[in-house]
Amino acid sequence: MNPVTPDDDRTSAADASAAVTTKAGTTEAGTTKAGNEAEAARPGTETDAAPDMASPPRARDRARPLTPGLVASLLVDGAIAAVVAVVCVLYRVPPYPSDQLNYFDAATTFPSDPTYAAVHQFLRIGLIVPLRLAQEVFGYSQTAYLIVPVLAALLLVMSVHALGTLLFNRFVGVAAALLTLFSSLVFPDLTQPLPDLMATALLTAALVLTVALRQNRPWAAATRRRRITTLLAVGVLLGWSYLTREYIVFCWPLVPLLLARRVRVRQWLWIALPLAVVAVGETALNAVVFHDPLVRLRAAAEHGSAQPPASYDYIGRSPWWYLTRLPTILFTTPEGMFLKAAVAGIVVGALFSRRIFFLLVWALLFYVPLVMLGGLIDPEAPRLRIPKERYWLPLVPALLLAAAAGLWLLLDNRARAVPFLRDRTRLAAAVAGVATLVVAAAPAGLAQHARVRDMSGPPGQVNQTYAANGGTQWEMFRSWLDAHQGDVHTIWADRRSIRTVGVFTHPPIGGAFWHGRLRVLSAGARPAAGDHVLLYSAYSDVCWFCRRNEERLLGGRPLRPPANWHRVFGSRNRIVEVYQVR
Repeated sequence: MNPVTPDDDRTSAADASAAVTTKAGTTEAGTTKAGNEAEAARPGTETDAAPDMASPPRARDRARPLTPGLVASLLVDGAIAAVVAVVCVLYRVPPYPSDQLNYFDAATTFPSDPTYAAVHQFLRIGLIVPLRLAQEVFGYSQTAYLIVPVLAALLLVMSVHALGTLLFNRFVGVAAALLTLFSSLVFPDLTQPLPDLMATALLTAALVLTVALRQNRPWAAATRRRRITTLLAVGVLLGWSYLTREYIVFCWPLVPLLLARRVRVRQWLWIALPLAVVAVGETALNAVVFHDPLVRLRAAAEHGSAQPPASYDYIGRSPWWYLTRLPTILFTTPEGMFLKAAVAGIVVGALFSRRIFFLLVWALLFYVPLVMLGGLIDPEAPRLRIPKERYWLPLVPALLLAAAAGLWLLLDNRARAVPFLRDRTRLAAAVAGVATLVVAAAPAGLAQHARVRDMSGPPGQVNQTYAANGGTQWEMFRSWLDAHQGDVHTIWADRRSIRTVGVFTHPPIGGAFWHGRLRVLSAGARPAAGDHVLLYSAYSDVCWFCRRNEERLLGGRPLRPPANWHRVFGSRNRIVEVYQVR
């Protein structure tokens, strides 16, 4: 039995096969030239135990033949990517008339200074520009709405997988990727264009490249050109993450922490160069569009206090309330007990593993400033609404990676205590790896089971919108409108719902197929005979804002349409309904 200590933070080769390669094509079981000496000295254990740099790689990395290990690695990577894509397609959600469509509509008029939402949303150009590019390719359509968040979700899950593989082994990488994909904190945002998940994905990808540099992986550091390219890519990803969600900078110190004394001072300029371009470019853009070069800093300083809050549930609370928001949010998820155990595990595991300690530092770098800005410093004027689950996304990869790694280390330690496996370190590691995947599947399964079954309360509001759960009402409306476009000339809807209607007057890809008029239903503007009125979520809380608007305009709860309105279209559960005025 080989206990892991802070001074001896090694992990065993985790694959049952002789050598499963990493994403770069280098083996995890010590087949790289940089790790041969250590492998010979300690059979069955991986080199590069902490995220430390191995001996310099060869000057030129020759092309490697397709070995069974490399093929297995590519198959695992491809399988994970395919699962992410299938899950995102099956569990897509319709455009929601709130922050999501604010970003999507801001992309349509970029660069501009809209007034229909708080200014800080229009400064997230790291999200807005990709959405604009998607609209240029796919039009103002559902596909353009979905493609950017789906790619961000793919980047996040694959980056978590790569980071787990680099820091620990393939089993940990796969388990952490599985936990990330099905996490109740991550899953609702997989197909929604919101900045938090995308910024988290960009940060995690930057850390993958940084760890690869620290470990001198040949694909990242074999030649001077590769090192420069990797350093530039790290800078680009960090700059992009800042443009997407400015609070992600809390985690930036992880990069110098990993590369300290591993990269010469002059080489830091390759990371700083893209960041300087981002700073100068954003300052110039803000000066032209918003007439204030420092508008992002001002908006961040005023965030949470510049306008009346949507809710007062986070204002004026006790310090303990702010400090415990994270565990409270974790516990409310279906897999809450596992996530709470993960929080405890990352603290305890940091005592035994420098790699888990690195993950703990990652979590703390984000947790501390978020809680302080969220009300711990000034409870009467919080800058962030920290009860929002998505605000915590940047520390979720650290938490789930630590959970998977700690579980594997524990199981590997116990496996080596079995007499049959005591001298078979590779087999013990494989047994521990398989057991880790089995255990990790349990919380993922709990979350997925609740996602399919729970259709009541706040979770049900989200679960009902997933396409796999029947949340295709808007797509059914689009088919109906396409079939009756000659009979529909004017559609009325409340000011929230009409924004979603605009997306579904377009096909999944391409320009509009319906060219009638969209009009906002209000107290002073009423539909005439022959017009059509659309009601969204009038009898459910799928869109609470829409329901409130419709009840205010038409009166009554449950809402009762006027007698001269005749229903011509109705979706399942009456989520989307269309009436013709007679």
